[in-house]
Amino acid sequence: MRVQTDGIKRHTQPFEFRFDGKTIDAYPGDTIASALIASGILGFCVNRQGEQRGVFCGMGVCGDCRVLIGGRSRRACVEPARENLEVSRYPSRPTALSREPDKKSSRWRELRPDVLIVGAGPAGLSAAKVAAAAGLDVLVVDERHKAGGQYFKQPSDGFDVDFTKVDARFAEGHELMLEVQDAGARFIFGATVWGTFAPNRVAISTDEHTTVIDPRQLILSPGAYERTLPVPGWTLPGFLTAGAAQTLLRANQTAVGRRVLVAGHGPLNMQVAHELAAAGTSVAAVAEIAAAPYTAAPGALFGMIFNAPQLSFTGLAQLASLRRKRVPVRYRHVLVGAEGGERVRRAVIARIDARGRPVAGTQEKFDVDAICVNYGFLPQSELARSLGCQFRYDNRTGNLDAVRGDDGRTNVENVFVVGDAGGMGGALISMDQGTLAGLSVVAALRPSFEVASKRSQHERSLRRHRKFQDALWRVFDAPYIGARLAAPSTPICRCEGINKIDIESCLTVDQRDFGSVKRATRLGMGRCQGRYCSTLLASLMSDMLGHQCDMEEFFAPRAPFKPVPVMQLAGEYGKALTPVDLLQSRDE
Repeated sequence: MRVQTDGIKRHTQPFEFRFDGKTIDAYPGDTIASALIASGILGFCVNRQGEQRGVFCGMGVCGDCRVLIGGRSRRACVEPARENLEVSRYPSRPTALSREPDKKSSRWRELRPDVLIVGAGPAGLSAAKVAAAAGLDVLVVDERHKAGGQYFKQPSDGFDVDFTKVDARFAEGHELMLEVQDAGARFIFGATVWGTFAPNRVAISTDEHTTVIDPRQLILSPGAYERTLPVPGWTLPGFLTAGAAQTLLRANQTAVGRRVLVAGHGPLNMQVAHELAAAGTSVAAVAEIAAAPYTAAPGALFGMIFNAPQLSFTGLAQLASLRRKRVPVRYRHVLVGAEGGERVRRAVIARIDARGRPVAGTQEKFDVDAICVNYGFLPQSELARSLGCQFRYDNRTGNLDAVRGDDGRTNVENVFVVGDAGGMGGALISMDQGTLAGLSVVAALRPSFEVASKRSQHERSLRRHRKFQDALWRVFDAPYIGARLAAPSTPICRCEGINKIDIESCLTVDQRDFGSVKRATRLGMGRCQGRYCSTLLASLMSDMLGHQCDMEEFFAPRAPFKPVPVMQLAGEYGKALTPVDLLQSRDE
């Protein structure tokens, strides 16, 4: 469903492309996914079990939305729609993928900036602004086609934007992006970061080149992806993350459905429900696993308001808006299932007890055409972990956190992990941490620049924002549920279709390591490389065997971190680059 929010309007006429022989209307700024969803098509590919899949993560992590364009696999959620494209549903067993070499896309090149920043969200942009302003050669790479990341979510090209009328987040992100450009930073958009080799050596691919980047300092800020809980029906088209629904709405002015249910844990769900309702979507209900905020300890509420009054009052205003629109908000409720045939048709929620278990006899069903879920976030940690950066796993919460300083400095020399890529903290912490990382890089490469006063200012701001986050999650305190809501036949590994019972049958006291489960079931061997199922496996091990996992047990990240066509990596090498060079640093 096409929508229009305040201050944003389309300024061009639609064009057409074809999907499985059907003509689809699209606008400049659409992705393949947003155009198909606006046309009522939610199933984009077919898995090995013959089931349709559609947009799930909305940010290119899961691969559920892949389609075929010119015989090549593409992710519909990040692939721009173009006139006269011939797009088809990705089959369960592809047999006709393109094997024609593309000389343009197979060329290799090498770049050597002072600073490489991976990710153009709040943390990456803040770091780039400081480093570029000091005269450093700063290169920022991002998988999206515009800066802003998951938080700022800028409107796609193809829209006229009146920044005096749009909401504050649009305007703030746009202003920050302009400041970074004015400071002289360079950008490469549409870049898939698929490998790290010798320390600080990063490989990316775009449609034009495969590029190896050898910076003096590396700042990793790829952000996080959303945590969801496996329930019956969670692989149906129309079941997607809250962030994916928000991206479609804010970047593409497309609502994921006419009637939706939002479920999960934390303030993002309230925000997404508020934005969907404001855009004209009927929100059937919001199911939040935490108790109502007004029942929280007064100290936690005061801590939120004192340390971030604007954010706190924005959240209260969103709750008030939902109340005015008569959207039911069910606290201490969880989504226990999705029903439908080829797509979501109903959502089932239930009240939970203090341990997160559904209470018998409390189920409610809602007729919907989409379900949006978010139970927190997990850091995109594969780049940092592959370089040897230390992370910790918390079995109680299911969270991954980098071992790092306030500026994101890790145990690996000249490598920083900033923002949510090292553990959840929100946009304000990400911006402070990105700025501190930028200042540390300037101090190392431009020691004549005075950075002490700015560092002190942002360290104080960082402490204040951490106090807000601590208070926020005391208000939204809730149990970690993990994989407990999954039925025996519910897939835990979405990519390979590995069900809960398949995993439980091979878990024993003597066989409780990730490698054994992977060999026995193929869990973690799909396109997402275990990003979604690894913490769920750890949860099952804890519930069944009482085994507390640590980071050394998790699947080891290895290149390519995301699927890259082999032909793109097998072309002619530039004169300055050979395969051996991938394993060598700039100083060797």
